[in-house]
Amino acid sequence: YWKRYRHFDEINTLCKITDDSTVLDVGCGQSTVLHFIKGRRYGIDPLMDEYCKLYQYPQEIVTRKADGEYIPFPDNYFDVVFCTNVLDHVSKPRKTLNEICRTLKNDGKFVLTVQVFPRKVKRTYSHPHCLLEKDVYNLVKKRFKIIMTHKSPWIGLRNYVRGETDSDDTELIMVLEIKTK
Repeated sequence: YWKRYRHFDEINTLCKITDDSTVLDVGCGQSTVLHFIKGRRYGIDPLMDEYCKLYQYPQEIVTRKADGEYIPFPDNYFDVVFCTNVLDHVSKPRKTLNEICRTLKNDGKFVLTVQVFPRKVKRTYSHPHCLLEKDVYNLVKKRFKIIMTHKSPWIGLRNYVRGETDSDDTELIMVLEIKTK
């Protein structure tokens, strides 16, 4: 799924992830990209306690219960941060992006994937935000420089595994760097 729809090979090349890289997945869930990459891997999710009851993560992936708005790591800690379809779930997307920026090394890469909509629609309690493409660009433009951007059909891993790959929905996949002054 990551290779076919999320430009995994290009992301891996741009991010230069090695065994020595320190990588975070914000809102990692169970089907985290951390399963497919190298490096010292960390995943945070507010539902981590529940996920750990259902799934035993590989011992090489360190997991913590935490929100994107309060990432429990020091400044300039990560070489790469992934945030995959999480911004529409958090209470404060801008605060989450500020925390990612805080924990990302100055020369690090930020991989953002977010479902975007053609117009504003009311969503569910667990999806408090409906982001248009322009909203995503407005959220990242102050702190980040865009290195790569693609649009793909938003299918979701569950539908992909079921063979349901038709979708009218779109996700935006970006690789970003912190803007230097």
